Amino acid sequence: MSCTHCGLCLESCPTYTLWGTEADSPRGRIVLIEDALAPGGVMTAEMATHIDSCLGCMACMSVCPEDVPYVDLLATARTTIERQVQRPAREQVRRRAALAVLPRVAHATRLSRRAEVPSYTPAQGVSRGRVGLLLGCVQRIERRAVHVATLAVLAAEGYEVIAPRLPDCCGALELHSGERNRALRRAEATIAAFAGVGGVDQVLTSAGGCGVAMKQYGRLLGTPEANAFSGLVLDVHEFLARAPLRSHMGALAIRLAYHDACQLRHGQGIADSPRQLLRRIPGVDLIELPPEAGACCGAPGIYRIAQSEAASALVGRQAQAIIASGAEMVVSGDPACIGQLERQLRALGRPIAVHHPIEVLARALSAG
Repeated sequence: MSCTHCGLCLESCPTYTLWGTEADSPRGRIVLIEDALAPGGVMTAEMATHIDSCLGCMACMSVCPEDVPYVDLLATARTTIERQVQRPAREQVRRRAALAVLPRVAHATRLSRRAEVPSYTPAQGVSRGRVGLLLGCVQRIERRAVHVATLAVLAAEGYEVIAPRLPDCCGALELHSGERNRALRRAEATIAAFAGVGGVDQVLTSAGGCGVAMKQYGRLLGTPEANAFSGLVLDVHEFLARAPLRSHMGALAIRLAYHDACQLRHGQGIADSPRQLLRRIPGVDLIELPPEAGACCGAPGIYRIAQSEAASALVGRQAQAIIASGAEMVVSGDPACIGQLERQLRALGRPIAVHHPIEVLARALSAG
């Protein structure tokens, strides 16, 4: 489908709502991309600035009446930029450093045995199946508590969990940044790692961005193995919401603000499952943030590093909305969003706790 320039995407686009410029709207970027990719066209540095400023949050796709495959256009454009555009030296260093360090954080940090996430967790009670869990890169270090909570909830629900040490990264960061070939190599390594554990019923992730990438492996690689793998991938909320929880949950008297991670809501179409799970906990008061909070916190991929000024403005309005809500805790389904919101709330002198929904579920199960 092609863009009809209807404008319905404008108010959903974080950068358009920040700056109000057509070139920094989805339809404006589509025009630039089509011009650059047309026969005889070329991607210029000026075009690249507007495409770089896109978060890749996919909020525009959620409202597009024509189902324009914007994310595919964006991916092609970013790959073209990496091939054709010479970035300023400082920008090149910043981007390369982010892509070099973040996916390798699992190797860069020496984990003690106590800190390692178990590679095998048995099911409690009657088994309901065997699942694989992606540990990822940043999440296994910075958000280890999310993995611990995920294992606790899945085991309590009767699932045997295999969490292989490899892969160290699923390729989501490279894919988001236009480094297609590197992303595809990571995709192949991820598929091989889970094939090596002896078969699982599903492959789960608790990171919204990782889920988006892994669900695209089949389309990106085009192999039967990749298609089969992508068919197994589910977000942990999506998986748990498929059947009634069998564990008893204790009451948690807490006021929660729910932050929609873009990669979860717009990238995977998952909005109801986390909310349904949280509402099953007695005593939880779930708050929806107002529309003026915006559609993104500025955290996708390496955006907060490469586009720090825009990211700061976006998370600033999210944080202000959270503070105004009177929430005692914030929950979000992506580790990048959790970190982004934590930093901003601390900077504002309001260090409201930010957690993953699965951590709240684990707390409720423990209380029960």
